[in-house]
Amino acid sequence: MGDNDWITLIIEGLPEDEGRVRLSAFVAQLQNLNATISKIDKEANGKTTTYLRIAELSYNSPVRVVLEPQPLPNASYFGSILIGNLERLTTTINHGGDLSVLDADLLEDIRGLTRPVGRTVKSSALVFRDHTFDLTPKILSDVEKALAVDEECRGSIEGMLEQINLHDGANVFHIYPDVGPRKVICHFPTRLLDDAVAAVGRRVEVQGTLRYRAGAFFPHQVSVVEIEAFPIASDLPDWEDLRGRAPNATGDLSSEAFVRELRDGWR
Repeated sequence: MGDNDWITLIIEGLPEDEGRVRLSAFVAQLQNLNATISKIDKEANGKTTTYLRIAELSYNSPVRVVLEPQPLPNASYFGSILIGNLERLTTTINHGGDLSVLDADLLEDIRGLTRPVGRTVKSSALVFRDHTFDLTPKILSDVEKALAVDEECRGSIEGMLEQINLHDGANVFHIYPDVGPRKVICHFPTRLLDDAVAAVGRRVEVQGTLRYRAGAFFPHQVSVVEIEAFPIASDLPDWEDLRGRAPNATGDLSSEAFVRELRDGWR
């Protein structure tokens, strides 16, 4: 664990704020960066293994925040892998690579990092190793083109419901299908709030408007109109529970004679 794996976030405030950074912009930048690193972590390890710790903080304009990856208890150190993956991601974006292959949720966080530039902050950049990723209006434009919805249709999709976010009316959860996309972002109306909360950690089918990015075979987003949660395995009956449920199912025949007669019917 060395400073080679540290990430520096640099933010310069607007001229009308004398270069000082607004609190809301500062917090939003940190939240989006934290979300980006968390998603890269989960992509690499299948679960969250790392948190970011503030190593240095300087308020002299521009603001500089140095963050160091730290392993969660009982987890191995993946900081070097995370920074390597972050470098590949930002290089792809910087050099006009194919953004359609990148995770839509991850691109949403990059868009969130870039959107304040020119609006609530003058400039923003990430620095790590020998790499600088300037969050420019061009980056925002490229990411928004990659996230643009090319097709919409009504349909349904099944998967495990996880990562629900209700903060400030976000009303978003993710589902992880067995086949197709790795995950799908689901936006749901307030009327489905109780259904969504009750279904966390369960397999569900969601119905609504499926949204596809240009050239994508699978949807990346759903505007949900209905959530059906499937029973959990422990609630389903087993063979012992079914014993004696239909005592007259074979009529006057014994079970053996009934099965024998069925087999004869197959010939």
